[in-house]
Amino acid sequence: MTNVIRLLSVVFLIALAGCTGKEQPVDKPEVVDTKPVPVIPAPKLNPDSAYAFVKQQVDFGPRIPGTKAHAACAKWLHEKLQSYIPTVTTQNGIVTTFDGRKFDLKNVIASWLPEKKQRILLCAHWDTRPFADRDEGANKNKIFDGANDGASGVGVLIEIARQIAIAKPDIGIDIVLFDLEDYGQPEDSNFPEMKDSWCLGSQYWAKNPHVPGYYARYGILLDMVGAKDAVFPKEGTSVYFASSLVDKIWNTASAMGYGSYFINAKSGGITDDHLYINQILNIPTAVIIHYDINSTDFFGHHHRVTDNMDQIDAKVLGMVGQVTLQMIFTELSSKPQ
Repeated sequence: MTNVIRLLSVVFLIALAGCTGKEQPVDKPEVVDTKPVPVIPAPKLNPDSAYAFVKQQVDFGPRIPGTKAHAACAKWLHEKLQSYIPTVTTQNGIVTTFDGRKFDLKNVIASWLPEKKQRILLCAHWDTRPFADRDEGANKNKIFDGANDGASGVGVLIEIARQIAIAKPDIGIDIVLFDLEDYGQPEDSNFPEMKDSWCLGSQYWAKNPHVPGYYARYGILLDMVGAKDAVFPKEGTSVYFASSLVDKIWNTASAMGYGSYFINAKSGGITDDHLYINQILNIPTAVIIHYDINSTDFFGHHHRVTDNMDQIDAKVLGMVGQVTLQMIFTELSSKPQ
């Protein structure tokens, strides 16, 4: 109740950052409407439900492209999202990875109120890296569960889909689960260098959106959002392309009492799915990602065999999901009528 009261007293800006050119500095001031609007509290998200959705993915085994676990999980993701949001498609496309292999990627896309022009994009990647190359010794070639790196963001978004089905917000929402994000080229690879080897699913979708001319007011990407010791700084690429959106997310989190997780500090820019959404579709998109600015590294079990359910905290999943869900309901207050 305290958080709800606190939220009702918070004022947010209506407009989001204008789009920037590809890899160019912002050369125009952001147009911001400073008229205050009251915040509509979001429904209460269930952290245990988000945790269960993470575990269900992990139970399939590592979701490595080309494996039975990957195919089975793709089918489950489609059916699970469709149980909450009627309009779901699985986008297929052939992509080539750094090692010359070709895969049929599967981007799973759920669209709430697809007829609405005003839309919000929520996304995460669901695949698992095919090797634990940041681990030690023989572990480098082993496969791993990818509980936090992949499954956590997806679990949160499925729980958000469940809440959307209950609350029925009057705004268009697209939940896009990207495939083949994590099949990027290792630094010590013996293969010829491949440009843009990461995030193949989001690159494909951005060039071939599920709706011609697709656009959203903004996008939020969730990646590694379930660890017990999570900390989320303002990531550099997000700040570059969508600084107003970043401020809005972090101010929302602070107003909800989560400022010790969503810290007011900036990290360096990273390559993740949001980079290509910003560059190719010009949709202002920010990532919420676990990154330790002191060690300048991702969460401690990143691309290691220990990235399993032991690292996942339902409380953190719930917190990230609640902030993301609140962004939707804040948008209901400010969207054009």
